[in-house]
Amino acid sequence: MRVFDLHCDTLDRLALHGEAGGAAFGYMEGDSSIPHARMSSLLSNDAHISLERTAQFNWCQCFAVFVPDELRGDAAWSFYLRIRDFFRGQAAQFEKQLAPVRTSGEAECAFGAGKTAGMLTVEGAAFLADDGHAGERLDTIADDGVRMVTLTWNGRNALGSGNVTEDGLTPFGRTCVRGLEARDIVVDVSHLNDAGFKDVCGCAQKPFAASHSNARAVCGHKRNLADWQLREIADRGGIVGFNYYNDFLNDRGEEATRDDALRHIDHILEVAGEDLLALGSDYDGSEVPRWLSPCTGVANLHDIVVKEFGSEIASKMFWENAARFFAEK
Repeated sequence: MRVFDLHCDTLDRLALHGEAGGAAFGYMEGDSSIPHARMSSLLSNDAHISLERTAQFNWCQCFAVFVPDELRGDAAWSFYLRIRDFFRGQAAQFEKQLAPVRTSGEAECAFGAGKTAGMLTVEGAAFLADDGHAGERLDTIADDGVRMVTLTWNGRNALGSGNVTEDGLTPFGRTCVRGLEARDIVVDVSHLNDAGFKDVCGCAQKPFAASHSNARAVCGHKRNLADWQLREIADRGGIVGFNYYNDFLNDRGEEATRDDALRHIDHILEVAGEDLLALGSDYDGSEVPRWLSPCTGVANLHDIVVKEFGSEIASKMFWENAARFFAEK
C-alpha cells in the first residue's frame, strides 16, 4: 500500500517536547506526561508518526516546519532553522530508514531501498518580511529541499491573513507567491481566509495546493474549502489533502466517525472530480479520531474508501494524485 501524506507537524512536536513554550505553540498538552525518550526520535515515539510505523507501507511524508504566529522576522527564521536542523539530524541518524526527497520519483527510489520518503515543507511563512532578506531566505529554503509553503497560519503575517482574520494578501505576499513559484516551491493555501485565496488565484501562475483542508459544505469550519475553492484548485491542476482533524470533519464537537470522513470524500469527488483529492492528515498537529491514530490507522481509511468508492479512486487519493503533482521539481 502506497501513502503520500501532504502534511504533519511531527517535527515540531518532537523537537519542542519538554519545553515550556511547546504547548503554547499548539502541541498536545498531554505530551508533558510522556517521557522525553518516547518523544525525541522519528524512529520510535509515542507521537502519531514514526518511521517504525511508516515502514509497514511505501510512505512519502511531507514533514512541515510549523512556524508559530507569535514569531516574526529573525526570530521566526531562527525557529525555522532549528526545526530544519532537527529534520536533517534525524535523517542522518536514521539514514537506513528515512530518505529526504524532492519528487515522487525520488520517493519511488526510497521505497526500493526499503525507506520512508520525507519531503520538507513549511507551515506559516512568518520569516518572510519586506526587509531585504526575503529573496535570500527563499533561496535558502529552496536549497534546503522545501517543496511547499503554507503562506500563513491562522493569523496575520507580512504576506497576508489567515482564517481567523479578514484581510487578503499584501502586495509583498503577492510578490512572495511569484518568488515561491520561481523556485519550484508549491504555494499552499490551507489556513488562508477566502480573501487571501482569491488573491492567490489572481497572482499564481502555477497549480497550487491546499495541503490539509476538507469540504466546508460538510463541516462549516472556516479552515475548510467552499465548493468554488475546490473547483478552482481542480481547474488549475492542484491538489487538496484530506484532513483527519475531528473539528474539520464534523460540527458536532465529537470524535469523527468513518461516515464523517466518507461524507467529505464523497462531496469533494462530486464537486471537483477524482484527480484532486489526496491525503493531508494533520498528524501530530491535531486531535484525530482513534480509528486513525496512530498513523497505521490510515489502513482503516484506505479500507473504507476502497469499499465505498473502489480501488482506483483509493489509489488516486492515497498516492497517484500527489505523486503526479510532485513528479518534477
